Amino acid sequence: MRAMILLGSGYEEVEALTVVDWFRRAGLGIDMVSVSDELETVGDHQIHIQADKRLADVDPSLYDLIVTPGGMPASKQLAGDQAVLDLVQSHHQAGKWLASICASPLILEAAGIAAEAVGTCYPGIEETVHFKDHKEDLVVVDEDAKLMTSRGPATATYFALKLVERFAGEEAANDLKQALLLDQVEASQAGHA
Repeated sequence: MRAMILLGSGYEEVEALTVVDWFRRAGLGIDMVSVSDELETVGDHQIHIQADKRLADVDPSLYDLIVTPGGMPASKQLAGDQAVLDLVQSHHQAGKWLASICASPLILEAAGIAAEAVGTCYPGIEETVHFKDHKEDLVVVDEDAKLMTSRGPATATYFALKLVERFAGEEAANDLKQALLLDQVEASQAGHA
């Protein structure tokens, strides 16, 4: 299994790095892919991250999953980038998985995929992203469309965990949850509810 996460200019760092970190902890392959000509990328909060590859240098057929983090202006930039839209459309047409969080479902809308799928996004973005059925769950999995979506920075943990579960299995996801102490955090919060 191999995934790529697309990094434009001004992506939401928490959403991007949570997925990358958790995939690597679970032993899943993921490449950080810059959509520009440079490997160095800059997130929405001016955090500089060195990508693994440039989009121009990757063979899309080698990837099982494409992930798009949110953030502005990256989400709008990627939604307006024809090379990105072609990549996302061909990946979807090949029956492979896509995962978008926060504002990045704008890319799904621009690629003509949102209307076929059940999904979620950052509050207010649903006015622009016209899912077949919009949900307000933290993470929405549409098995038929092979699409996973999530709401924003605070849901990145659950988005990444659900992706790990989907691609490495429930046991790997539970092991990761325990190693990160997420199970203890949830138990503590449940005790205060």
